[in-house]
Amino acid sequence: MEKMVIELIRFLQKWGLWQDVTILADGKAYFPGCNKEDVYCGLPNVKITVCENPEDYTTGITDETDCYGNCHPVWKNFSNPEHILDMVYEGPLYMVLRHDTYEGVKKSDISPDAWEYIFAHTKILEDYMYEKYELASPEELLAQILEDRLDNSGYTAWDPLVFDTWEEYQEFVNGEAYENGEERLTPIYQRYGTYEEYLTELETSESLSIEDIKPVWEQMVSDAKTEFIRRSAADKSGIISISEIAGYIKSEFDKIFDRYGLWYDFGFAWSLTCYKNE
Repeated sequence: MEKMVIELIRFLQKWGLWQDVTILADGKAYFPGCNKEDVYCGLPNVKITVCENPEDYTTGITDETDCYGNCHPVWKNFSNPEHILDMVYEGPLYMVLRHDTYEGVKKSDISPDAWEYIFAHTKILEDYMYEKYELASPEELLAQILEDRLDNSGYTAWDPLVFDTWEEYQEFVNGEAYENGEERLTPIYQRYGTYEEYLTELETSESLSIEDIKPVWEQMVSDAKTEFIRRSAADKSGIISISEIAGYIKSEFDKIFDRYGLWYDFGFAWSLTCYKNE
């Protein structure tokens, strides 16, 4: 049971769910601590107290109807009398288990490993990339690079070695805007030290592909992830709500019980109790 409790706490901490939770097992109660000294088996923020009677935690009020049809509040306990392992919870774990949604989670409590899953299965990273770079894909990056090199609004593609006159070029492109409405735009080849450098850049750009800029894009993604996680860790008041990954989190939670030969049933909406598999 101690090994299972450690795994449960590690899992809950990974997903930022280790708040408003108490685990009852082996005559002990495990719950989030408040001090740096609250460390258990290398896990931070874990406090332990003796729990001689788990029913002190798992008993609540429910309504019962008597034989006359009258409804009365009654104190009840629905946990397994063996008390192998019980849990009581509120907050984000309650939302995952009872409402199939991942919400009310503090960004600063989510681990980097959990963020990697979130990035891969939601649009959070894509939205952040657009906010940071105004780009959301390597295809958009390639288009931006080509535009900066060959289609810059401050320059014209007119080349006197290709078109004899400005008017001939204007006829070819069906007209091109004048800078400030009066003066011609600067030829783009003048951005380079020599005309040969311009031709080399032109040739390189025309053959540029997604594969060529993939390392650049991957570095941009890595930088965005690092910055997002760092900012989230520093944002003590930031809250996240993502409904689409709640099913995965709950399935991983359930697998922990299965690995230890247990299954759980709910007592109240805020409690669960374990039984041994047949």
